[in-house]
Amino acid sequence: MAEDRKIDKELDSNINYLKDYLGVGETFDIVFREYKIGRKRAASFSINGMTNDVLLTNVFQDMLTLNTEELSINTLQKVFYTRATHSQVKLLDNMHDALISVLSGELLFFIDGETQVIVFDARAYPARMPSESNIEKVTRGSRDSFVETMPFNTALIRRRLRDPNLRFEIVKIGVRSQTDVAIAYIKDITNPELVKKVKERLNAIEIDGVPMAEKAIEEYIVGGSKWNILPKVRYTERPDVAAVHLLEGHVCLLVDTSPNIMILPTTFWHHVQHVEEFRQNVVVGSFMRLVRLAGISFSLLLPPLWLALVLQRHVLPESIAFLGPRDPGIIPIGFQFLLAEMGLELVRMATVHVPSAQSTALGFIGAFMLGDFATKVGLFGNETIFYVAVAAVGAFATPSMEFAMATRVFRVLLIVLVMFFKLPGLILGLIGILVLMFTTKSFGVPYMWPAIPFNYSAMKDVLFRLPIPNKILRPAVLKPQDNDRMEEDDSNGK
Repeated sequence: MAEDRKIDKELDSNINYLKDYLGVGETFDIVFREYKIGRKRAASFSINGMTNDVLLTNVFQDMLTLNTEELSINTLQKVFYTRATHSQVKLLDNMHDALISVLSGELLFFIDGETQVIVFDARAYPARMPSESNIEKVTRGSRDSFVETMPFNTALIRRRLRDPNLRFEIVKIGVRSQTDVAIAYIKDITNPELVKKVKERLNAIEIDGVPMAEKAIEEYIVGGSKWNILPKVRYTERPDVAAVHLLEGHVCLLVDTSPNIMILPTTFWHHVQHVEEFRQNVVVGSFMRLVRLAGISFSLLLPPLWLALVLQRHVLPESIAFLGPRDPGIIPIGFQFLLAEMGLELVRMATVHVPSAQSTALGFIGAFMLGDFATKVGLFGNETIFYVAVAAVGAFATPSMEFAMATRVFRVLLIVLVMFFKLPGLILGLIGILVLMFTTKSFGVPYMWPAIPFNYSAMKDVLFRLPIPNKILRPAVLKPQDNDRMEEDDSNGK
């Protein structure tokens, strides 16, 4: 097994093993090359398209100029310390680590008679440059976002946090995929118990691969019921958002091949805040946050509440009796809402799948041909289309796509309960949702904190966009090692 195999002194033994294991000759992208250093044979293995050939050519030119006399003794040490001029180079003595290195894009360099292999990290991943996020857009602020290449993502965070205590610890997930997952945290801020818990859950993952990247890993580590649709982690594509959460004491997970960074633990309030609020004036930002909270509430409550009141018209006071439908349509009102929700979801999914050039035409079809014409032919009532549209706008205003999807599911469940049980069904459904939210935890953090358990100062911070100079303390629920954001003044002690 590769796990137990050491690097052999015989070069041919190493070459034959790797040729057979990697499928040289069967797969075109494994590059094998033999060299002569003085009188000694050498060989390299790499993956086509994942190494910087220009850089390695310059390194090898220096290595191949060694003469026979220089290589008479301590060949490997001389090559490693005097000719392997690349900055990212290491020695390995076992075949398992060497295989992981070459499959990760590094180059292996074997020398005959040596029990170690030189590993050059001259990776040149297929990558796109950072561009503006399509999900978390802002009117003012940075336009860079995470990409699919992990070194780019760590550099984007490091650029904003030049803290020597910032750590990126690598864990490999998947027996076959060996996916790199970086655990990001600030050593003297983040609760070490939280970091330990995250590491334990990551190391406990036993699977052949995680091609779905961060989502597959989330399902392994969040804990609790897998059927709970409330998102227990937050995703972001913005490095400034990741940096803010790291400074608060959160842990971020960076998964190679994914442009989405996982932030944990999170609460309900993390999913309803947007970076745009902090790019505006304090009053404007607070106004935007309250409007967003109102929109999310309308998205959840408006359609089932209106339906419950319409189905029990006798409970309506005369002052709001106008809420009833003037033209109810052919289909029963409850089924109208369900069909409208299904149609809205189909349009949303189709918009994601079609090319961007066709998305405008698809929106026109959804808004006018399906919505306007359906009311004109009498299938739907005008009120149904109106309330579903308001709910859709509220969902689109939700910064977290995962929480917006959970809201849609909750809304459909409430509509079904109202259809069967009317107003009592709505009340029971809302109680069930509240109980679920109050009992859910994300890595031990209550989902509704600071509402439950109540924390007055933190509650002000989640309801309103407070001035940055007033945010002195880090969230107490994270149990950070350093609670105070203010820099300690040592002038008095001098």
